[in-house]
Amino acid sequence: MWSLLTGHRRLFVWVLSIHVLLFLVLGVNLHFKASADPTARGEQAQVEVVEAVAMDGETFDRARQAREEAREEALRQAREQIEAERRREEEARRQEAERRAQAEQARREAEQRAQAERERAEAERQAREQRQREEAERQAREQREREEAERRAQAQREREEAERRAEEARRQAEAERREQERQAEEARLRERMEAEQRRLEQAEAERQRAARQRELDRQQSEYAAAIRSAVQRHWRRPDGHRSGQSAVVFVRQSPGGFIQQVRVEQCTGNAMFCESVERAVRLAEPLPSPPDPDLFVREIRFTFEPS
Repeated sequence: MWSLLTGHRRLFVWVLSIHVLLFLVLGVNLHFKASADPTARGEQAQVEVVEAVAMDGETFDRARQAREEAREEALRQAREQIEAERRREEEARRQEAERRAQAEQARREAEQRAQAERERAEAERQAREQRQREEAERQAREQREREEAERRAQAQREREEAERRAEEARRQAEAERREQERQAEEARLRERMEAEQRRLEQAEAERQRAARQRELDRQQSEYAAAIRSAVQRHWRRPDGHRSGQSAVVFVRQSPGGFIQQVRVEQCTGNAMFCESVERAVRLAEPLPSPPDPDLFVREIRFTFEPS
């Protein structure tokens, strides 16, 4: 019962309201009388008289029985209402279950029809593929037979062609052998003549290189002597200089003899002598040009010994 009432709160409130109304109607019957208000000045207000009507036991029992019957009637109606609500809900659930069952049945039937359609389509596809494979195998078999016949005919033609080419090759080889012998003899003769010519040319080239190297060595000596002479002309003897002193000088120059760097790498004299040599080199700028452009180098080293 309590679960039914909690499940239908609105119905429960309605039944409870009926019970309260019945209790108010049947439980109390009071009658109140009020006296008139006092109007005269100085008069005292009269006391209100409340008249209570007493109920005998029979009337009270009838009232109580009426209340019980009303309560029972209200409960019966509430139960009937709850039962009717429950039956409606069960009917709705039953209908919903039937609807879902019908939908599920329809879905299964649709799936079965779709599966049957897929199986039919698959069977048709397999049959079609089988026919295609058989046709492809037939065409492949015929193609292999044609190719085999063509290969046999081609092999026969190739054998005949090979015999013909072999005979031509034999005759050609014999002619080429005789031609090669003739060419080999001519080649040996040319090689002897060319070897003699190369020997003569190499001898002449070696003679010219030796003469050129001697000329370059002579010019290199003259170039170095010209640089030392230019430095000697600008060199000034420092105080305390002793004969026999020398210095190895490194010079970096650009085309035209313009000096980029001067460094005394070794010096047998004192610091004044070394400084005088470096100063003389700088004063000799631009340095003399070589007699042959091939002799020009950017970095030169020479030994300076003042005379």
